[in-house]
Amino acid sequence: MRAIIRAVKYIVIGTVFGIIMTKSEAVSWYRIQEMFRFQSFFMYGIIGSAVILGIILVAIIKEYRLKDFYGRPIHLSEKDNAGKNI
Repeated sequence: MRAIIRAVKYIVIGTVFGIIMTKSEAVSWYRIQEMFRFQSFFMYGIIGSAVILGIILVAIIKEYRLKDFYGRPIHLSEKDNAGKNI
């Protein structure tokens, strides 16, 4: 029963995300074409806000040691920069 509830959660989250992307016209080929032709800032704004939101959420996950849907702690490993000094 728990697996079904989790599956429904993922389906609902995915559906809401799809509706948001469609309503914001982020899936429109015309908007994507405008972005690559540097004719509109619209898509860069969406991408930029996603990056900023990602930074904030990673900081929250690290600060409060949040857990995933299965109750396991989320482990974010540090990036290995050994030998990459340029």
